[in-house]
Amino acid sequence: MRKMKLKEIYEDEEVVVEVGPHDDEIPELIMDLFKKKQRPLTWQQLREHFSAIIGEDRLRRALRQLVSEERLVQLNRTTYADPETLTPEIIEELENKRRISSTRARNYIYDAMKKKSINGEKN
Repeated sequence: MRKMKLKEIYEDEEVVVEVGPHDDEIPELIMDLFKKKQRPLTWQQLREHFSAIIGEDRLRRALRQLVSEERLVQLNRTTYADPETLTPEIIEELENKRRISSTRARNYIYDAMKKKSINGEKN
């Protein structure tokens, strides 16, 4: 995982002004966070984490892109997960808390886990 260094454009004794990431860098920043946390994250958690460097619209756009590319799965209206980090225990916990609300998301998770186990058996 890489730590993004933002470009400084101004600095004095009291303040540092940096340029935020470009739109094409945001999905990788999001994926880095999911790899670090190793668990599903809510919209609120993502928004709070990135609030200083990424606006809400840009964050939403990047999340939609990652979901459409199947790099993330949207478990319900506000919760996202990296399918590679989901374990049966996490899935069971989410189901018990009713955090997985759509059949499509649940099916996607199980399909991703099957692929993961098949690919793991081949290695």
